[in-house]
Parts: sequence; C-alpha cells; structure tokens
Amino acid sequence: MSSANDKRLYSVDALRGFDMLLIIGLGSILWNVGALHNGSSWGRELQAQMGHAAWEGLHAYDLIFPVFVYISGVCLNFSQRRQLSEERSNLRLAGKMWLRALILVVLGWLVNGPLVWELSSMRLASVLGLIGISGALGGTLAMLLRGNWRLAFATLAILLGVWAAQHWGGDYTPRGCANAQIDAQYCPGKLYGGSYDPEGPLCILSATALCLLGYLSGRVFSNALSAARRICIMLGGGIALLAVGLSVGPVIKNIWTPCFVLASAGVGAILLGVFHLVCDVLRWRAWSYPLRVVGCNALFIYMLTNLIDLSKLTSRVFGGTLQALLPADWLGIAYSSAYLLLAWLLCFFLYRRGVFIRV
Repeated sequence: MSSANDKRLYSVDALRGFDMLLIIGLGSILWNVGALHNGSSWGRELQAQMGHAAWEGLHAYDLIFPVFVYISGVCLNFSQRRQLSEERSNLRLAGKMWLRALILVVLGWLVNGPLVWELSSMRLASVLGLIGISGALGGTLAMLLRGNWRLAFATLAILLGVWAAQHWGGDYTPRGCANAQIDAQYCPGKLYGGSYDPEGPLCILSATALCLLGYLSGRVFSNALSAARRICIMLGGGIALLAVGLSVGPVIKNIWTPCFVLASAGVGAILLGVFHLVCDVLRWRAWSYPLRVVGCNALFIYMLTNLIDLSKLTSRVFGGTLQALLPADWLGIAYSSAYLLLAWLLCFFLYRRGVFIRV
C-alpha cells in the first residue's frame, strides 16, 4: 500500500494527463467515434457529451477545464506545504503565485490571437488567465486563513456572493445575466460569448472557489489518514457535491454558476478518489504511464497545440497514408488519433529527458 505522504502522488499526474488528453485530441477521437455511429442513440449521446452544452446543462466536455482548476488546487496545497516547510516567507510565496498568474495572463493573450495595441481588437480574458488568477487568489486566501474550517467558510462565502450577484443582479440568460453586465464594465476588448465571457471576472471568482475546494481535498492527502478513509472521504464528498450541484440551482458552465462549481468539484473528487485508489493505494500504475507523460507537462502541451498548427504536421506526416488505407468514414478518427499521437510524443520526448515545463 502507498501512503498519501509519498513524495509524489501518481494519481494526480495521471488524472491531469487524462484531463489534458481530452482537450488535445482524445475528445475529438470520441466525437468522431460517435459520428461514425450517429445512427444509434449511444453514438449521438457520445457526440453530445464531447461538446459543450448550449447553455444550461452539463456535458462531460464542460468539465475538462474546471477539473483542471480543481487539480491545480490540490497541487497548490502540496506546493505550499513543501515551501512553508522550507521556511519560505508568505510574501515570497505570494509574489511567486502572482508572478505565475501574470505570466499565464500574457500567455493566454497569445493563445487567444495576435497581440495588438488596440484593446478593442483583443480578447483579454482567457482560460490560462482564469487558471492563473484563480490559483493566485486561492493560494493567497489559503496562506492567510490556514485552517480548514476558515477555508471552507471562505469558499462558501465566495459561492454565496457569486450566487447573490447572479440571482439578484440579472437573470440566467446570455444577455441578461450579471456576468454580461460585469464583463461589459470591467472586461475590455472582445468577449468570447458576445455579451459575456466564460473567463470573465465573476467566473474567475467562481474558479477561485473551485480551486479552494481542490486545496481542501489536498488536505485529505496531507493528513495522516488511512487509505480506506481517504477514499471514502473523496468518493463520498464527491458524490455529495455533485448531487447538491445538480439539484439546487441552474448548472451553467458559460457563467460558472455556483452549482456548476459544486458539480465540477464533485466530479473532480470522484475521479481523483478512483485514480488514487488504483494508482497510489493498489499500485496498479503501468496503465497510467501514457497519462502521466502528458500530466507532467500539461499546460505546456496545451499552449503548444494552440500556438503551433500541429494539424498541418499531422496531415503532412500521416495524411497520404491514411487516405490511401482507410475509408472516408474512418478518416476523422484516424486524423484525430494521429494528431494526439504527435502531441503525446512531444510530451514523451520531454518526459524521458526529465524536462518538466511548468508555469
């Protein structure tokens, strides 16, 4: 059996890698599998799950980046404990977190499109910016509040504040929601949703609560608990969060409603509990190696696949062979698989050389 206090939890890297694989190609493969069988109900459902919900509702694809934020919170707990044990000052830790946030904001601008001087032509909000700022906010609160109960109350206060703003500050429509009003005032430039941005200021607050829920989950692994108790807490807590999130209010990913945050944290906790059981407790790790290869350079491969047109390289390397050997119906699956293979090989090249590019 493995202790939760091991130097590294295989489950965290494996789950982060699985999450990122869905973004960079696995989701596309599954969508194309569904398209190949769209005459069946399960094929259509698979296609639907590999795409975003139009507005209200929850699809598997909606959970990818929120689960990544949740995992970031888990890792933040480990990182802070390690650095505090090395007697690093809070001011130094805060400076490091906010510098990381600034770097991710700038990288998010690059992912969004070319940098220009005219702000109205740029989209300033971004996925990377949301990850960076919510992580810095969550980490700063964690340093200031310390105790589990204080962090739990802070998380609840954030969620209640967002709920109050969305419930009384507008309706739950794309143009009438509180997010749209706040984004129009405080998020200059282009908005991804037209009238709102799913990575705008209010969404960042929601993501901060999700990061803190991940941070609190990390405390479960840091405490001297038995493996059985850790698994029960993660699975039981995850099921409870998911049930509450799906039952008490609207679940809307585009504006990160509190119920969406709770549901995302629930799914993240369930997945992490299962991965922890398999990888760290039972030590069945061989199968997770391809996931861990990606998980150790997750943000790097996300940025690379967004900044470089890897699809052209895929077409040049595999295109002629695939068209010659496969029927047209299978080309979507084949191209997506080839694209994912190239991205994975890039991660493998870095992994084998011990290069881990983190921001």
